[in-house]
Amino acid sequence: MDAIVRKTRPRVTRSQKLTERASNAPQGMRARKTEARILEMMPAGEWLSCTSISRLIGSGDDRRIRARLDYLVRNGKIERKREQGTHGLVYLYRQLS
Repeated sequence: MDAIVRKTRPRVTRSQKLTERASNAPQGMRARKTEARILEMMPAGEWLSCTSISRLIGSGDDRRIRARLDYLVRNGKIERKREQGTHGLVYLYRQLS
């Protein structure tokens, strides 16, 4: 009897551990705080560019703000339109009323 017996781990516990770890990820927590700050500080009914929103909330990095704005647009919390600016196309965002 030279058979190798392999013990299998239950998959449920592994996926639960991954879920717990993902919910406490610092990147995700920072992203949610940024989204909350955007929704809190944005004036209702006014169209703002990504740069003006990042200045409004006091963030120096436009790329992260643009990613958060796109996420909020996908969730239907804000809306986006595209216009021609002085240097090319510009996306403008406003909070839904």
